Amino acid sequence: MPKPKTSPDLTPKPYRLLKTDLAAKLSARSTGGITYVLLADTSEVPELHIAVTANEGGGLWSKEVVRLDTIETVLDAYAGQPFPTKALRGAVVGRSSNNPPFCLAVLKDLGLVAPAPEKAHQHVKAGDWQAFRTEWLSKPGEPVIYPEPKADGVHVAEAANIVTSAEPAPEQTGKGKKRKKVAVELPTDTTPVTNDVTTPELTDIQDAEGAQIPDGDVLLSVEADHAPPVHA
Repeated sequence: MPKPKTSPDLTPKPYRLLKTDLAAKLSARSTGGITYVLLADTSEVPELHIAVTANEGGGLWSKEVVRLDTIETVLDAYAGQPFPTKALRGAVVGRSSNNPPFCLAVLKDLGLVAPAPEKAHQHVKAGDWQAFRTEWLSKPGEPVIYPEPKADGVHVAEAANIVTSAEPAPEQTGKGKKRKKVAVELPTDTTPVTNDVTTPELTDIQDAEGAQIPDGDVLLSVEADHAPPVHA
């Protein structure tokens, strides 16, 4: 005998969004509310679905969609008698302990169940479920995909690791480690440098000490450094 499925189907599918609202939690000690949606599938014979999308007070739950006719089948097994919150475990796939009370809180907000008058913490079916179904399925709604598709994590990771050649990634170093300096060898230009101004060769200068060489109006001396300075 195959084991019952315990992992809800969270594959994104097309729906018509008919209603988004906030439902109060069943326990007076609970804080915040739960946001839910009322959906209609896009099949030839559509059915209503409910799903809890947010929880203000914290705590885990399953975001799976639950068919309204599945819930009705589970509750009809009690033949109009009061039923406990845990009865809705048979309508949901996820095993979170918050799933049954959250589902019941949504049904209560929609007017489909009511507190049992003589039994505390229990409920009974209420309202006309068929009329409720007919009314909401006649509404056009808004086309949506639920659950919302997630971004491709692989592509996001690859995009985050891209480094352009114009700006290389810095070398990662551990704590207390110094970065290694890489010596960059620059190309050496061996072409001789030439000037447009011709420098006189040493052979044009007289080798004898004390010989004076005309340089415009100034007489330069190539005497030794200890020669006395010439005063005007």
